[in-house]
Amino acid sequence: MVRWMADEELAALLRRYYSGEGGLWPTIRERVAAELRRRGIEGARHIRFRRRDDEYEVIIEDASGYEPE
Repeated sequence: MVRWMADEELAALLRRYYSGEGGLWPTIRERVAAELRRRGIEGARHIRFRRRDDEYEVIIEDASGYEPE
């Protein structure tokens, strides 16, 4: 499991997304994917977010067991 606190830009996108702007999901997913690439993390991942006051924690879990064969 990998965790980090979302930067202000990602947190702002998440606030908008959870307020009903569902079309932001591809942008959010790409920002997380870019951070994972920066960290050298590859493969299938579950992406979750946990709200912490006015911030968001990004939680990444391995999903390799769910990849199609």
